[in-house]
Amino acid sequence: MKKLVFFAALAVAVLAGCAKNETYVNVSDQDAVSFGAYSGRTITKAGATDDMNLDALKQHGFGVFATYSGTDTYETLAAATNDFMNNQLVKWYDANGDGVTGWEYTPIKYWPNPTNGQSADAQKVSFFAYAPYAEPGASETVGITGFSIDANTGHNMVHYGFSNDKDVHNVDLMWGYKTKDGSTNPATYTINNNLTRTANDVAFVFQHLLSKLGGSQEGTITDPTDSGYVANGFMIKANPTANPTNVYSTGASGEFGSATGTKITVSKIIVESAPAEDPVGTPVVDANGNNVAYATGIQTGKLDLYTGEFVLDAAAESVQFKQTLTNDDAEITAGTADSSLADIIAEPATVTTWADLTETGVTKTAVNVYKDESAPIILVPGTAPVVDVTVTYIVRTYDEKLPAGYTEVPQTVWNRVKFPTIEKNKKYNLLMILGLNNVKLVATVEDWETGNTWVDVNGNGVVDPGELTGTEQDVNLPENL
Repeated sequence: MKKLVFFAALAVAVLAGCAKNETYVNVSDQDAVSFGAYSGRTITKAGATDDMNLDALKQHGFGVFATYSGTDTYETLAAATNDFMNNQLVKWYDANGDGVTGWEYTPIKYWPNPTNGQSADAQKVSFFAYAPYAEPGASETVGITGFSIDANTGHNMVHYGFSNDKDVHNVDLMWGYKTKDGSTNPATYTINNNLTRTANDVAFVFQHLLSKLGGSQEGTITDPTDSGYVANGFMIKANPTANPTNVYSTGASGEFGSATGTKITVSKIIVESAPAEDPVGTPVVDANGNNVAYATGIQTGKLDLYTGEFVLDAAAESVQFKQTLTNDDAEITAGTADSSLADIIAEPATVTTWADLTETGVTKTAVNVYKDESAPIILVPGTAPVVDVTVTYIVRTYDEKLPAGYTEVPQTVWNRVKFPTIEKNKKYNLLMILGLNNVKLVATVEDWETGNTWVDVNGNGVVDPGELTGTEQDVNLPENL
């Protein structure tokens, strides 16, 4: 994920002169907010749901707390006072109606000026930010549920709740810091504390405090034929190289998926948390050998805006989830589908002749399964999810000698993937590989900027130590043809 940076410049004015001769001197005339930023499809009082990206941050904004400490440092105070900004909304809009949009807020605040003959600015303001902006009510239990000042540290805290309801998309949560020292491990972060009057910008970079499964990298789905297209999140491709030569017969071109060859179209994909017990009563075990346990209620935690640490109030428990991707209009209309399948791979609404298969179908090139951005599954750091994947697809091979002019074989396959212990600010991907003899799954994990791949060296289906780098490794499903 690209780093999200915003620049907030605060305007200052100095009043000088006598009663009959007043003069205004502009010390800094930059009073707008400008920044590159982060998305949810919906919004509640508790914040924007789903993955925060640029469009979502523009829509929902971010919140800023700021404390004025005079000539003392922020750290010498007993606690944050938030007397300069108190959950200040910064949002992308045209404040003065001139047609120019930018990151702005109101009312505009001004830097404190030197006093008592000070030769240099010494009065300090400390800024802390989170995203997405929220104004939680007293009854909020999921997402951003409130704010407080920690009694021990005096730091601003953002309260957060994970829902255990499969039908609820948990709210993304982000922390704003200044810079990151990547030369150390673990990396250290600097924050916007003890700033004095300046014409420079107050800058934040936003980091995800949670992790996600699925969802696109930047929150925007583009056509695979577009320049710069990147397949990520939930992806799908065919694997002709694993089958006999010419089994995907496509005529003279020899390319899989052409007009007279074999086409694979997808009608439904379901990605969901595995049950705690299989139907026969056998407990489901995660990658660490522990029985899967799900939260019976809402898990809560707090984000420290000074340190960037997110700590759960109790031990982490897995969150249940279910995501359905389909092209079935009835399911989409009924709201039981989270997203439509990409046109390029989706089963058409009606197929009576080969000519109805106008789209390319699944090919040997991996593409996103989404038609539009689908809500990613927000994961609780510290848990090891076990994920069940069901893919329903249809294989057709052109044959003019047959009554219909082609073979048609619908197939539904299922497999279970065990992910490693979830780390914050990671993006977990799933690649589905379809073939004539089997379907394969590849699970990967990456920072929202860079990535690694799971290589199941010993073939036990568990991400063991040392197996989370290198090249892709297939996970075989039962034969289906």
